[in-house]
Amino acid sequence: MDKKKMLEMLNKALTMEHACYIRYLTHAAVLTGPYAEPVATRLKEIGQDEAGHAEKLRDRIVALGGTPTLEVEKAEGMMATELTKILAINIKEEESAIQMYQTILKEIPHDQETLLFETVEHILTDEMEHLEELTRLKG
Repeated sequence: MDKKKMLEMLNKALTMEHACYIRYLTHAAVLTGPYAEPVATRLKEIGQDEAGHAEKLRDRIVALGGTPTLEVEKAEGMMATELTKILAINIKEEESAIQMYQTILKEIPHDQETLLFETVEHILTDEMEHLEELTRLKG
């Protein structure tokens, strides 16, 4: 495993998780409409999942000898207040996250870096569950 490349990939994932946390909480705050309350509650929960992912990534980055980034992925075009737009944005972002974590997993020798592999695999599973749930909410 190329440690420098892996640290870059993990820090890129960390910038995305920072942005996801902010995006989910912001969308929950501005959501209006007949289903706003239960959907906002779930968006907040997913936001907390994203914060947990960031924490795990920071731990793995430090364990590999790196320094976790404080950067946040740019959020241009991510603001929405209507449920359908909020769901569409977050579905797209979950799909991107899934793709990114699948790419990272391919670079990790799971027989040598078991903890890192399992951490990323767990995050990937969460992202897939988020996508499934958001897709069902969209209808």
